[in-house]
Amino acid sequence: MLVEADSEAPISAETLLATELQQTDKLEVGFLDNGLRYVLLPNRAPPNRFEAHLEVHAGSVDEGATEQGIAHLVEHVTFLGSKKREGLLGTGARSNAYTDFHHTVFHVHSPERNANSGEPMLWQVLDALTEIAFEPEFLPSRIEKERKAVIAEAQMMNTIEYRVDCQLLQYLHHENALGYRFPIGKMDQVEKWDRTQIMDYWQRHYFPANATLYVVGDVDVAATRDLVKRTFGRIPLDAARVGHNQERRRQGGAQRRRPSAELDAAVLAEAAAVAAAGNGNGSSSGGGGDGTHAAGHAELGTGSIDEAAAARLPGGAANGAILDGFGRMHHLIRPPVEHQWGCGPLVHAVPPAPVSVFRHRLLQLFQLSVFSKLPILPMTTMHDLRQGRAFMVRIMLSVLQFRINARYVEANPPFISIEMDHSDSGREGCAVSTLTITSEPKDWRGAVQVAVQEVRRLQKYGVTGGELERYKTALLRDSEQLAEQAASVPSADNLDFVMESLALGHVVVGQKEAHESLLQLADTITADEVNALARSLLSYVSHYRNEAELLREYESDPSEWAAPGPTRATAIVACLPAFMDASGHSTGGAAPMQRGASLATTQHVDPAAAPLAGALDESSGEEEEDVPEGAVRFELGAGDIEEALAEVGLEVEALPDVEVPDALLPDDVTQRLVAERQPQLLPVPGLEQQHAQQQPQQAGAAPTPADPADGVRQLRLSNGIRVNYRVTDNEPRSAMLRLVAMGGRAREGLGVGPNGNGVVAVGTRTLSESGTVGSWMREQVELFCISKLINCVLEADEEFIAMDFHFAVGDGGLPAVLQLLHLFLEEPRWEEAAMDRAKQMYLSHYRSQSKSLERATADRIMQAMMGADRRFRDPGPEEISALTLEGMRDAVMAQLHAGNVEVCVVGDFDPSELEECCVKYLGTISPRADTPSQDRPLAVATPPREERHQTWHLKDSDERACAYIAGPAPNRWGNFTPQQQQGRSVPSAAVVPPLQLSASPAPEEVQRAAAIRRAHPLYASITLGLLTEMINSRLFTTVRDSLGLTYDVSFELSLFDRLPSGWFHVNVTSTPQKIREALMASLQVLRNGRAQPFTQRELLRAKRTLLTRHESDLKDNMYWLGLLTHLQCDGVPLKSVACLRDLRAMYEAATIEDIYDAYAQFNFDDDHVFTCIGTSGKEPQLLPSPILEQHQQQQAPAGAAPSGMPSPAQMDPEAFMQAFKSFMQNMQQQQQQQQPGGRQ
Repeated sequence: MLVEADSEAPISAETLLATELQQTDKLEVGFLDNGLRYVLLPNRAPPNRFEAHLEVHAGSVDEGATEQGIAHLVEHVTFLGSKKREGLLGTGARSNAYTDFHHTVFHVHSPERNANSGEPMLWQVLDALTEIAFEPEFLPSRIEKERKAVIAEAQMMNTIEYRVDCQLLQYLHHENALGYRFPIGKMDQVEKWDRTQIMDYWQRHYFPANATLYVVGDVDVAATRDLVKRTFGRIPLDAARVGHNQERRRQGGAQRRRPSAELDAAVLAEAAAVAAAGNGNGSSSGGGGDGTHAAGHAELGTGSIDEAAAARLPGGAANGAILDGFGRMHHLIRPPVEHQWGCGPLVHAVPPAPVSVFRHRLLQLFQLSVFSKLPILPMTTMHDLRQGRAFMVRIMLSVLQFRINARYVEANPPFISIEMDHSDSGREGCAVSTLTITSEPKDWRGAVQVAVQEVRRLQKYGVTGGELERYKTALLRDSEQLAEQAASVPSADNLDFVMESLALGHVVVGQKEAHESLLQLADTITADEVNALARSLLSYVSHYRNEAELLREYESDPSEWAAPGPTRATAIVACLPAFMDASGHSTGGAAPMQRGASLATTQHVDPAAAPLAGALDESSGEEEEDVPEGAVRFELGAGDIEEALAEVGLEVEALPDVEVPDALLPDDVTQRLVAERQPQLLPVPGLEQQHAQQQPQQAGAAPTPADPADGVRQLRLSNGIRVNYRVTDNEPRSAMLRLVAMGGRAREGLGVGPNGNGVVAVGTRTLSESGTVGSWMREQVELFCISKLINCVLEADEEFIAMDFHFAVGDGGLPAVLQLLHLFLEEPRWEEAAMDRAKQMYLSHYRSQSKSLERATADRIMQAMMGADRRFRDPGPEEISALTLEGMRDAVMAQLHAGNVEVCVVGDFDPSELEECCVKYLGTISPRADTPSQDRPLAVATPPREERHQTWHLKDSDERACAYIAGPAPNRWGNFTPQQQQGRSVPSAAVVPPLQLSASPAPEEVQRAAAIRRAHPLYASITLGLLTEMINSRLFTTVRDSLGLTYDVSFELSLFDRLPSGWFHVNVTSTPQKIREALMASLQVLRNGRAQPFTQRELLRAKRTLLTRHESDLKDNMYWLGLLTHLQCDGVPLKSVACLRDLRAMYEAATIEDIYDAYAQFNFDDDHVFTCIGTSGKEPQLLPSPILEQHQQQQAPAGAAPSGMPSPAQMDPEAFMQAFKSFMQNMQQQQQQQQPGGRQ
């Protein structure tokens, strides 16, 4: 307990709230002599593994005006140039790095012991991280390789979503470097830096006192502390200077570092210039486009939350840094920027924030973001915990979101989504309140009205007593569940929590301690206090352009307002489509909902990588003929939006409370159904002898015996429902449930009509949109789920309809979920209004496809592959319009019935309670004989070569390019040959585990082991998975790393369970100038499996990677849910508990011959693969397909390229083979490094 008080002398509320929070005693924070801070936290989830993250407190906001992107480039060069990091490959460890505004992080997820040598891994990991950050080589070859990678990354990630992110941040942080100093910077600068300049940045920022090491996992703290000292402790105080000053003097003397004050002045000047000029590549207007946006808040409270502390330091706060006693300057303020706040002293003369407009032809929807930027309030006392996101703010936001959702269920709601968020951001150094409104262009005003009405209602009248108690109870239950799961929280999640908490200045409190604190605080929270908080935090929207009235209300009685007092908008950004269709609907691509989601570099992928992208400039006078056919301009100005936000006369009234049911299926109804239908458990075929108890009728009855190998239990109810379940402790007092119905989109009808293409997809969405069951109102069902901590998702794919639940087990959670499932199958609600919303969503999704380079390119290749079969593509407007509610209901409910569903449950529950509830709630669902519908077969088309290999162009302000390669593939269960299929078609009980061969097996033993292995149901899935991993390794190393043609390339399989075949696809991104070469290099890697045979080393690495992933995923309930799915599905007859039992053994037993058996199922020649190249830019590239061009050259009288190889214009064969040889040599070197003593 954080507060010690005996029952005879309870402490007062004032004393309780003033109590300081206590940091969890498991956390150790210390410093080495050289200044490095280390943070250690033991955590046994997952066991025998740990996370080691090295955070360098330097990011893009620390760059100079001519260094934009250098932090990210240094991250690439130091990380990928480390030999010791390469030594981690194949050990079972995974490593990566990313750069953000405020820091650069190198992270390793590692097993406790090396998979090759069996030696402890912690020393090796820490030694590698030490070299990465403080002992890099900066080889010129590595610098040039990573320079190309960063430039390719920039072009790949320069999507319209990224550009919107840039716009939001540019206006939100118009007064500081966060508004334009994005992590990957400017490519014209990246292209120019020499080695000295790159090392100069590293020297200034990469020193021990400017870094924090986090080690979280299954480790001994004392031993870890010792290893940290032995590895990082060897770095001197001024490591970056040692060994480099002499080199710099040889090169003509060190460049003098500009004083920090000078850097700050340059930053502020550049920020002002950017805010005044807007985005040079896009259409961005603030106010009247005269730069008043940046100056409009000059009288608001400014300065960093830490500026008072900084002012007390030697030298003041000019540079945001202190001499920390370690000889180098350590950044105090992260990030080192100043903010203009939306709170503090409010001045009557300050004008309201103007609306800034970003308009682009690729945008689809109206999206308005209203921001209020506030200081972070460090969570250090019980009062902070009570008022912050842990409680009162969450209650306010939950009530607002519920009320908005209630407005959404109206017929034809004028909005797609309205969301409010209030969160602290360590990366931005502030808290941000955000109201985001998204709608179709024609509905923009109605959407703004709904949002403003609901915000004003909550700001004026507050929450009801029922809402307060309901959400207080729900949050306490959520907190209790988190406390119970404290020991099972993965180390990676705990590390992220600790890192963010320290960045925000919060005390790191354990989940159990936090819950105990919340229990003490709950009774102190009143409706008046929540309403005072809502009054303050929501006023930036409710009183927009009515700030004078806001001040009068506040001054009349300040006691009715909570800290920070009245708030006002600091930025408003409207992201608008340039065009819409004649009806006012969208014509382009969608925008993101989450600010900054794409900006941090992740696994060396940084959406912030490119310069701010272009848009249709309203003032550019674009010619009318540029308007797309069938579209009209979306004429909407900033002034119109400002007037809508400030509209008077939007009357609001207090809302009545909603009655929440205690149960969806009352006991008397359940008892009657049990008496009428007499449900019972039947023997599961093949498991009859294991079922000593057939019908548990009473609580506490003995459950069905578990499979001894994997703990799985299987039930079959008398109405036909099959149940698979497994008890785990992965998430204490929590569980997941999946309902699966066989069918999916494979059973959709042909063409246009009530039962035509899209009927299952749109019908499933319609059922989801209704949001209710039985006779209950949607609001009642939603609040019932909130009170029971139930989350639910309903979706349809090509083969199945699936409904996933995640729920808390305690306080009746398990019966609550099964009651909901009972009513979903027995009394679903099919509503016209829900159908209209579902149709509109699919229409919007379809319209956005043509303006997404990646989606449209993939769709074109699917069209060529599938021909007239549209089941695997988005339904079009004509198909959607023809669908009827009756047709949808018939198609979906033909699959959702007792004879066709399987239920899987995984979690921490009592088996007897689950079986009893299954009998009561699932067993009483009406039985219905399954009338199997035949799936229409999947057939890959054989179009002429010109349709098989395509290119196309998307008009855009910025250049980008991507390509897809695709073709047929087997299904998950193989069908490699008739002999193999016949060999595997045996009862599950007769499945023979793979043989473990001796060290020197006889030929007949090898032959017998191969026959058993290839007869196993898992054979195809295992070999295809290993092959995928090996191909991806070759693609990355050859096409990305050696040839430098791309930043991202991947090979993926779409493997079906029921349909007899699937497809593969390769996705590669590049520049328009290199995309053809990148496509041909990728294709050559696919074809090279026999010319350059797969090796035992490659197979061993693939096995370790997939087995490590499997072992880690076993601590995840969602993974177990996937393992259990289809164990009793008639449509997937080869899957059984034997598959779970033998999964690891089948990976370990796989051979190179098995890999080639899988490889032989693919044909990668020109007449069997499909390719499509997509480019974007202002002018069409007019690039012909390199494959078609190659065939034309071969048909020419002379000068034809050799068959099977691209022409030199597309790819240099010598360069390709050299790159591939380099890959194979690296594989051999790494294998030698990983063997004890270097032996192979």
